[in-house]
Amino acid sequence: MSLLPQWTERTDKRGLDPLGMQNSGVLLYQSLLPGISNVTLRMRYYGYYCWVSETYARRGATSDFEAWRGWVRRAEALYALVSARAGETGVSGIEWANRRLAAAGRVIDFEAAASTDPTQERYLRQSLGVFGGAYYSQMAEMNLFTENRHGIQVASKDLGHRAAVLFADAIGPDLARLLRNKIADARVSLRELDRLQPIAPSQIVEESEERTFYETLLFARTGDAGLTGPSRAASLTLILETAFAQEEWPGPEDVRWHLFDPPEQALASQLEIQRLAWEAYQCQDMLQVACAALLGWGLAIINAEPQGRSLPEIRADVVAYLEALETPDPKLSWRALRLGVDSQNFSYADVWDELTSARGAVADKAVSALLLIAALHQRLLDRPDLAAAAAQGLPDRGVAHSLRTEISWLQDREGEGIVPLVADYMSERIVRRHSHVAMQKLRRQGDYTFLFEQREGRFVFLAAYQPVATTPRLASAIQFLADIHLLDENGLTPLGLAARDTSQ
Repeated sequence: MSLLPQWTERTDKRGLDPLGMQNSGVLLYQSLLPGISNVTLRMRYYGYYCWVSETYARRGATSDFEAWRGWVRRAEALYALVSARAGETGVSGIEWANRRLAAAGRVIDFEAAASTDPTQERYLRQSLGVFGGAYYSQMAEMNLFTENRHGIQVASKDLGHRAAVLFADAIGPDLARLLRNKIADARVSLRELDRLQPIAPSQIVEESEERTFYETLLFARTGDAGLTGPSRAASLTLILETAFAQEEWPGPEDVRWHLFDPPEQALASQLEIQRLAWEAYQCQDMLQVACAALLGWGLAIINAEPQGRSLPEIRADVVAYLEALETPDPKLSWRALRLGVDSQNFSYADVWDELTSARGAVADKAVSALLLIAALHQRLLDRPDLAAAAAQGLPDRGVAHSLRTEISWLQDREGEGIVPLVADYMSERIVRRHSHVAMQKLRRQGDYTFLFEQREGRFVFLAAYQPVATTPRLASAIQFLADIHLLDENGLTPLGLAARDTSQ
């Protein structure tokens, strides 16, 4: 069974992860919120797709994949139209749907838009829609979907069937019949869109079996939770903990920083293990942002001369700049620098904001990045529990670079002065590393992601780079919790409080 997204075409990812360091953090956060992704935006899609699958099967489905794909695409286009009419967000194809509604008469024919014909204005270009591009893999992770021998994705006999039945019960037989007929016809009137509004993502009824099922599914309280369900449940509980502490709707950044420090009141052991994993992820993401800031500095040095700079010239510029600093003292060793940092009270969030902001001089940001790396190094040494979590979740060798590989490199040379050490780090781990990563992407993916080129022994500037944090599925997870009435603008709802108590 293939769980890979099914796209119509590959999009070049110019400059994405130029040092090959983000993937270590991505793999870690994927393990912390399995079954949810950055592009699974609304909870009710999970029940809707199960119903779409079951309805397709009951209509006398064949093994023709094209017929299945057409059914899915029409179901998605109709869902977008219903959601746009209801003013919903987080629904794929919503921009197309808004345009169609603005230009529509009383009846909308969406057959062409749901086709795969590239000459038509399609609601989405992805071959199997957002179902194939995003939702299927996550629903398979939750045991809602599987794949039959003809390659057609089908709702599972247990959880998938249950989700389909509860979605149908929630909207009622008359609306289910209308929905089925409109998918088949690929034509819908404005009046019918209004009648179909109860299927929209925000219309999960608070006191319903459908809502209870989604909560049970997310928090892995079923017998089919699988191996990854407990990790998702723990992370969702930590989001509820953040909302409880802040007494408001938590944003992804709120969750990141709330989980970054050990709480005053100890968490249950399994929740603390999960919180430590999130702390390790945040350290990893800060490290890759810091290294990206160093890359930005290197690019600025290269760009200072039209003909570019050689590697010895880049190194000489780094040395000259660092030797002129008053803080940190250029005479310090790396070991002395990290020992002089208060790893618990360092201004991590302020430096994070500085490095991820488009404002500020790149050389100044590079100095802040070095201090951040020193603080992270010391934090791991001060906190064996955090070091153990990082060791479990991040690689320390191989082609992937991570918090552990970079700290290991620094640890091996920490007796050296920061000026020659940082100069070597810039040469070996930043400039040369980007050349290597970009070359591998060119060879394997055909993507040209070089931010500088080598010409006759010199590096010639092509493009600047702004450090980018990874997005660890938290926005989607928070929205899912709101969709099932566990969160609102005031933080935890009564149902959210009950879920938090149950999950302790």
